[in-house]
Amino acid sequence: MARRPITNPLEYLGMARRRWVWILVPLLVIAGLTAAIARKLPKTYTSTSLILVEPQKVPADFVKPTVSGDVALRLESIEEQILSRTELTKLIKKYGLYLGKGLTEDGQVTAMLSDVQVDPVMDPSHPERPTMTAFRISYSSYDPSLAQQVTGELANEFITGNLNSRAQQAVGTETFIDGALQQASQNLQTLQTQLKDLKSSYMGSLPEQQQANLTVLGQLQTQLQENADALARAQQQKTYLTSLTSAVNSLAAPAAAKPPSPLEMQLHTAQAELATAERLYTPAHPDVVRLKAQVAALTQQADDEKAADAKAAKAAADAKPAEAPQVQGQIAVIDQEIAQRTQDQKTVQAKIAALNLRVERLPEVEEKLSNLQNAYDVAKANYTALLEKKQAANMGAAMEQQAEGEEFRIIDPANLPQKPTSPNLLEIDGMGAAAGLMLGLGLAWLAEARDTAVRSEADVLYYTQVPMLAMVPQLSVGIIHALPAAGERKG
Repeated sequence: MARRPITNPLEYLGMARRRWVWILVPLLVIAGLTAAIARKLPKTYTSTSLILVEPQKVPADFVKPTVSGDVALRLESIEEQILSRTELTKLIKKYGLYLGKGLTEDGQVTAMLSDVQVDPVMDPSHPERPTMTAFRISYSSYDPSLAQQVTGELANEFITGNLNSRAQQAVGTETFIDGALQQASQNLQTLQTQLKDLKSSYMGSLPEQQQANLTVLGQLQTQLQENADALARAQQQKTYLTSLTSAVNSLAAPAAAKPPSPLEMQLHTAQAELATAERLYTPAHPDVVRLKAQVAALTQQADDEKAADAKAAKAAADAKPAEAPQVQGQIAVIDQEIAQRTQDQKTVQAKIAALNLRVERLPEVEEKLSNLQNAYDVAKANYTALLEKKQAANMGAAMEQQAEGEEFRIIDPANLPQKPTSPNLLEIDGMGAAAGLMLGLGLAWLAEARDTAVRSEADVLYYTQVPMLAMVPQLSVGIIHALPAAGERKG
């Protein structure tokens, strides 16, 4: 028969009153056993040490640190080194940890890793940029004194590991910068040599020599012009002396053989035009007047020319025997001067051509020199920057070696635990009591489910499906046994 569903919460209270033994006995038994077993479990003591992350003592404005400023990352690296299998094995052997537990070496290392705890302490004043200001190191052991010793040893290893790590990073940074500085120095020397060779190859065509080239070019052009003028004068003088010699030599020729001069031809032409004009115009006509004046002027010039020629011929005839050798000597001197000045002209022209070539090559040389100079300037700037970084790295390394940089400092040494941290007896007792109560409630519910007794009007209506006419009050066992005896006495 299926049990009637419970609709009134007070029925659970009635069930508990009826089945209190089923509930109380498992509760007491389970709770007692749990408490007894918990008292026999091995006790574990935890020792804790607080280590402060102390900032660099020397201001960063004076000495820039060469070690990464991320303390959390550096702590993780140090933790991996200290909690490595090799280091933990040394610590286990030193303090004789986990003896008598039947653990292998790997098992001991695993057990110690579970007993060691490293917890960072973050700065709460900057939640958007959390910064680690300290960290705690904890170690758990069955012996409180041993837990304190191991925790202190771990704290010292973290401090030593931080110093060694920072020193190694500083030395590594210094070594790297040294290598980069040497490479930059070699590159700078190479570019300096190339720049020197380029200037030597294009000496005379360098940009800084442009003004000097133009000045010299102007002087050479002036010299060329002056030499050309002197050469022209020498040639004219030679021509004059040559013509003078020819004139002297031609004095012996008959006068009739001399051809009319241009002036005489102009005079004959003007006289012919005047005759024609006199036939056509009156004596007062302007053309007639003009032509008469022109004929008179030309006649006077022709007479002067004839007189000069006659005088020159006479002088030449008188001087020819004495001056002919002297004129020939002057012509020879002039010939030498002409030859020398012609050679000078060629020399100056060659120099001008060479200077013009230098000036024409200037843009090409300037581009090559500019590219190489830019590369040299960049290499020099890089070398200067690396040199400054090397000096900073040297100071940073010296600061780390003197322990003046950021360091770990113990502000709370490893404590000697007075109470065990495990097992948690209160928690275990509570769990045992809860388990006993659950078991008791389960047994009580099971006993109640197997009970078919009818205890209420609701049970009668549920099981019989008929209305109840009357209800007999519950009688105790003593009253039931007394009823038949009373009836017998009455009868």
